[in-house]
Amino acid sequence: MLQQNRFAKILNLSLFCVLALPVTVLAQPVVPTVAKTSLGDALRGILTGAGGKVTVVATVVDLATGEVVLDLDGKKLVHPASVAKLFATSAVMKTLSADKTFLTEVRASPVKNGEVATLAIIGSGDPTMFASDYAKLAAEVQKKGITKIGKLIVDATIFDDKLPKGFDEKQTDAAFRAPVGGLQCEAGTVHAAVKPGEVGAPPLVEVGPAAGDAVVVVNEAKTIAGKKDALTVFTRPNGRVTEVVVQGTIAAKHAPIGSGRRRVADGSFYAGWVFQQALLKHGVAAPAPSFGKSPDLALVASRASPKLQEIVSVTNKKSHNGYAETMFRETAAGQGQVPVTNEKAEAAVRKTLETLQIRWNGSVLGNGSGLYHADKVTSQTVVDLLRAMHKDPAGANWRKTLPIAGVDGTLRGRLHDPQTQGKIQAKTGTLDDVVGLAGYAEAGDKTYVFAVFYNGIKNGPGAYRGAVDRMLKRLLTP
Repeated sequence: MLQQNRFAKILNLSLFCVLALPVTVLAQPVVPTVAKTSLGDALRGILTGAGGKVTVVATVVDLATGEVVLDLDGKKLVHPASVAKLFATSAVMKTLSADKTFLTEVRASPVKNGEVATLAIIGSGDPTMFASDYAKLAAEVQKKGITKIGKLIVDATIFDDKLPKGFDEKQTDAAFRAPVGGLQCEAGTVHAAVKPGEVGAPPLVEVGPAAGDAVVVVNEAKTIAGKKDALTVFTRPNGRVTEVVVQGTIAAKHAPIGSGRRRVADGSFYAGWVFQQALLKHGVAAPAPSFGKSPDLALVASRASPKLQEIVSVTNKKSHNGYAETMFRETAAGQGQVPVTNEKAEAAVRKTLETLQIRWNGSVLGNGSGLYHADKVTSQTVVDLLRAMHKDPAGANWRKTLPIAGVDGTLRGRLHDPQTQGKIQAKTGTLDDVVGLAGYAEAGDKTYVFAVFYNGIKNGPGAYRGAVDRMLKRLLTP
């Protein structure tokens, strides 16, 4: 299990949160029967009564019998938002063991009088690495008697360096849009603290973690004597380098202002420099890192990630985009498709799920997180996935990773009524124009699988989340 403080750090990094290939049909799916019941009419009325000119689709099926309780445009393609994480996480858990861990290794050439010609850090895509983990690896290097490194190699070649598909749809420094990489640190984010300087002078800016040449501060701000400060802090890419830009004014008597977590320009570049700075702090003379494939070297130190089960739990319960994109890629890596590109990840996830007899209906899994509009699915396709995973050997562990209504994750603050609390396990999805929810709902000895999506919403998600919650309450009310 994760240590309590580490798990807290991971949860604090929680972020909001298919390739259009020909489908190889391995077997004809069993098409559920449709029940013409008043329950279905009631559910339909609740969902369509949410208001606004929106697209709403929904499918509700009795898990045991396959009876369709509600089919509301169930074959219509819509954007799923973070409900798309169901595909990436189910695929990775079908591909890899729930006990699987990801190793970050430090390897080196022979030590001679405290010096090594080459030292390399080799990433496996582990998304749970923090600056403190790189510090521990650096300490192990120092304990092995290494005091000087001729060449420092950062091998993050398990993944390519490109952003996931769809991430460039909007330009924002928000942490939920952070890049992923073969070597990662702090989920691809950096933070800054801004303190007042002397009146008329720039403020003092401290960036953490220390990342050498990977992060530079562009300080365009000024300390003022008055009280009406207006400070802006953001990050922007300059090639692989992350610029932390500070603009505006800060009052001389103001307490330090934190930036919150902001995305870095390049995840592996950033992580490599964090390790280099950790080595220097531990008294190991290390040059600027070079990036590429490592030669065959002897193992010096390693760090194992938490188990896959725990990583996927964070991915789904907290809707962590970076973790989801990593799991998307780890599916391909687990099938030997290294170096992994977004295209290879798409194909690997689709290939893995083909065995489940899902009716794809033209669905497109463009990325693993559902960010922006790279993914299109139908509610029928999502329900097919949920039904199939219920029977799959990996399904029981996978279902445990979903948020529980009124209990934890992104459903902690919803569905607190006695009819629903603790009885629904489902993945949420939210974008500026999308609300979605899909999962399992239990009513006594009966279990339903459901998927509901609103697309084209305006004026916020509240009314549509409320409609979904009322629909589920009605579904589970005797």
